[in-house]
Amino acid sequence: MKPATFTTLALSCAALLGPLADVALGQTYRTTRQIRGVWLRPPVFLRGTTSLETNLKNFAAAGVTDLFLETFYEGVSTGRPGVFRARFSYDYLQEAIVLSARYGIRVHAWVESGFWQFGANGLGTYNFTINPPGESEGNPEWRVISSATGQSGGDQAEWYFANLAHPGVQNKLRNYMVELASYQGLWGIQTDYHRYPLDDNTTDSNPAPWSFDTYSRNAYMALYGTANDPLLKAISTSGSSGTQYSRFLTWRKAQLTEAARQLKLGIDSVAPRIEFSAAMFAVPATAKCQDWPNWATAGIIDWLVPMAYGQLTSSISNDLNITNAAAAGRRVVAGLYTDSTVNHPTMIDQLATCASRGVNDWSFFSGPTFADAANRETLNTYILNTSQPKQRGDLNNDAYLDAADWSAFRAIYSGSPVTVTPATTRLDYNGDGVINEADWTLFKSEFARWRFGEAGVIDQRSYNAFFQCLGATQGTSTRRHLFDFNGDGVVDALDRAIFLQLATVPATDPADATQDGQSNIEDLYRQNITPADISANGVTDAADTTLLTNGLRVGESAAMRAQRR
Repeated sequence: MKPATFTTLALSCAALLGPLADVALGQTYRTTRQIRGVWLRPPVFLRGTTSLETNLKNFAAAGVTDLFLETFYEGVSTGRPGVFRARFSYDYLQEAIVLSARYGIRVHAWVESGFWQFGANGLGTYNFTINPPGESEGNPEWRVISSATGQSGGDQAEWYFANLAHPGVQNKLRNYMVELASYQGLWGIQTDYHRYPLDDNTTDSNPAPWSFDTYSRNAYMALYGTANDPLLKAISTSGSSGTQYSRFLTWRKAQLTEAARQLKLGIDSVAPRIEFSAAMFAVPATAKCQDWPNWATAGIIDWLVPMAYGQLTSSISNDLNITNAAAAGRRVVAGLYTDSTVNHPTMIDQLATCASRGVNDWSFFSGPTFADAANRETLNTYILNTSQPKQRGDLNNDAYLDAADWSAFRAIYSGSPVTVTPATTRLDYNGDGVINEADWTLFKSEFARWRFGEAGVIDQRSYNAFFQCLGATQGTSTRRHLFDFNGDGVVDALDRAIFLQLATVPATDPADATQDGQSNIEDLYRQNITPADISANGVTDAADTTLLTNGLRVGESAAMRAQRR
């Protein structure tokens, strides 16, 4: 093994036995990595400033591993122009994915699915305009309509929601999911505001006033007869309207479930291993029509993220109990409010409440929480020192699977079978009493899943995510780059060699232009004749040739090739 790579990080057996002995016997290990997330609205600037990077540095110091980046809100996207108009003049999402990887952080696109316009003349107005200039589609009939006012709206003044029951809205969102899922290195997509607005008139007898639009009324009457127009028959919970009220409410819930299914279908058509999560309310108000238990039961959602923002720990506990009871096997990630401790429990009290409910995955609202050094220290200390299920492969118990753990394993097993001792039980993945190649393979699988997804499939998409970061260095923190497998501070050909050990599906090297299984001078010649988008950024330019040239200069050492197993 090359001295400048893993051996510089190798732990002595004596140093290794301590952490192993602490947790090996009787330890219950996680089979999935812990979600330590944070929601963040994109800082105004990315290029030319350190605004996002400052946030990422803070998150890394706190121990955050997952960034839920607000990607679609108020009707525009922070990605490239496409299904929806772009908020910025450049692809913020793509740059954020690559930058976040420097800090070992995975990006999830946080999509406010039902919130399509802010302000009477806001950026999202085009979504509700017939055939807006330069757009493929838009329709004023896509707005929610209130039975109380006959107008569109949302939770607050100047908010305008789309009607998620409408097939046109569902189709546009599904196409947007296809667009998002094509981003290499995007870890997950989250649907939020997947609902109708709050009740806009609490003094009447209709607690679910949305959406009494033309489409919804006609679709309902097609099922139950023209004599049962919801606007006439389903606006009261009492009297003769009660039956139709309940039926129309059930119909609308089913349409929002269908909207979630359409989003999932869009994602799965491109990248089915992207984690699809939903920010939801454990006990949603009637007006919202958010039937998340059906989303879980139908297998539409991978992670349920209840926004447990209560002012008492008992409220948080109740939300988690309800979610756990109806999760249908889906992962529960607690959404916690930490922007202010005024009238809210402390971060530690909230985390302790989650642990007491068996929930050890969480996300914090929101990013500015960790601009405070005390909050960063509080969370990091909790992660390192509080008893909670550990990942088997995190051999030094620092809450990350990285090069140090790789080295720690190899310090015990380097090719020759080793009999298990009480101190090394943790390395015996298959429990056969011997640490051997089978255990090493299982460790590498866990190591790979930490970086590329818990489905365990490491393929061309995984390689593309890695390759777009080739040449990147570690961020200004102690956290290693997500794809710096050997811990030497740079993503390079040595890491590519390790990737090839981890891959479960052969990946085509974009730099192998001649497709002969090698990256060499012939590929550089072919690149000059038939340029290829080696950087996978959607543009073929000089940067692609530079990447190829640098890759050829770095090469792959014979020592690293010898380590392939």
